[in-house]
Amino acid sequence: MIYLDWAATTPPYNEAIEVMANTMKTYYGNPSSAHTPGIKAKNLLFDSRSKCARLLNCDPESIIFTSGGTESNNMVVYSLLKSREKGEIIVCGLEHPASTLPALNMGKLGAKIRQLNPGEDGLINRKKLKKMINEKTRMVLIMLLNNEIGVIQPLDELITIVREAEKEYGRLIHFHSDMVQAMGKIPVDLTRYDVDSASFSAHKFGGPRGIGMLYLKKNREFLFLGGGQERGLRPGTENLASIASMAKALELSLSEDHKKTKELMDLLIEGIKQIPSAELLPPQRVEKRENYCDFILSLSFPPVPGEVLARVMNEKGYAISTGSACSTNKKSKTAALTVMGFDKRITFSSVRVSIGRDTTKEEIVSFLSALKITVNDLKI
Repeated sequence: MIYLDWAATTPPYNEAIEVMANTMKTYYGNPSSAHTPGIKAKNLLFDSRSKCARLLNCDPESIIFTSGGTESNNMVVYSLLKSREKGEIIVCGLEHPASTLPALNMGKLGAKIRQLNPGEDGLINRKKLKKMINEKTRMVLIMLLNNEIGVIQPLDELITIVREAEKEYGRLIHFHSDMVQAMGKIPVDLTRYDVDSASFSAHKFGGPRGIGMLYLKKNREFLFLGGGQERGLRPGTENLASIASMAKALELSLSEDHKKTKELMDLLIEGIKQIPSAELLPPQRVEKRENYCDFILSLSFPPVPGEVLARVMNEKGYAISTGSACSTNKKSKTAALTVMGFDKRITFSSVRVSIGRDTTKEEIVSFLSALKITVNDLKI
């Protein structure tokens, strides 16, 4: 099987697997215990947190270990339940369901939700964001790198607009960014982005599933109560083996050379162009290459149904998807393309191809050959 669904999850690094296994065998003590095995585990927890913070360029105290991006996003959004005045939440139309659905639920609990849709190129318009912010705005949710089309938002510029609005209205606005898909694909330096919080998930950059991080600049009241772990913000005995494994995966992913990936994406795009009726989504990604990452490519081959194409390609030994893996069992699998204004003919036929560190030129050539034949056969 040729795996071309790296945006859904990445195969773990062998070194990360070894760290996880060794930690489970050797650091079996509870980090909260005062005895020697517990202290040993606590020290590894401290070292892992420090490593993650160093790699993200932030204070170790600002890192909270969670079960992944979904929990991290939910924690931030539902923290508004602690506020007497729920106010308004601005949500980017390209957000992952892990951000969108909690926000919509907050709409049922007293907040007003305002959706900020991007242009046809997938980018958020700065003036549109500025116009949408008002004295009632409490939170802004904008992801750094979209998981369906690979567009990279100009986050630093968008954050500047929010900070200027804070001064104008004389109150704080919490800016949260889902950086789950960005980590390991583009540079993520938390000194560059003046976010209040950001979410990360290890399985997107070669670590284990079920573990992630929430970067939190300043303390915020969350709904969880328990034993006081993670500064009391996310209580529960720490998943030390997964945490140590994630720290190792983060270190390895940030040392990757992405030059090969760019070459593979060039090869993939040029090959797609040779297939009749093929649509690169959005088409602007060819001319404005700098606005999109080299790991994710959205395609459409109307009138071939995307689900059918993905299934047939899977039967031929190529793993691709129809969009976000977290939306596979839902009716809408192309939320990003829909809010960008693409018609149903395009979204219905769309698929996503995503590559990673182990993808080879031979695999891309093989995939393109099989894809061209399959698309032609399905049109008959």
